[in-house]
Amino acid sequence: MSTILIVEDELLIALDAEMTLQDAGFEVVGTAATEDDAVTMALEARPDLMVLDLRLADGGCGRRVAERVRTEIKVAIVFASGNLDPAKKRELDPLDPVAMLSKPYDGPELLRAVAAA
Repeated sequence: MSTILIVEDELLIALDAEMTLQDAGFEVVGTAATEDDAVTMALEARPDLMVLDLRLADGGCGRRVAERVRTEIKVAIVFASGNLDPAKKRELDPLDPVAMLSKPYDGPELLRAVAAA
């Protein structure tokens, strides 16, 4: 797993995730805050993995990003959300995420999730 796209609409969380991943030797191919930007960037950059927030700017949805992107490319998914209750996890299971992170998450949690891919 070498290239990662971060899809997160909270700037500080996105920057922290980007620095954590880069410091660990991963290549972050970009960050996106909206659903459409995330899909466009994913299809252009073709990352190995996406770290996807579930709630995005402009009413976007990380689940829809995963569904749209996976019709075109094979990509591992790590979902992140402040609301990962058991029902939400069951809803996301069919997308076969490698991990689901509850916000706020820290650097070591993110790296463990990425390593699971």
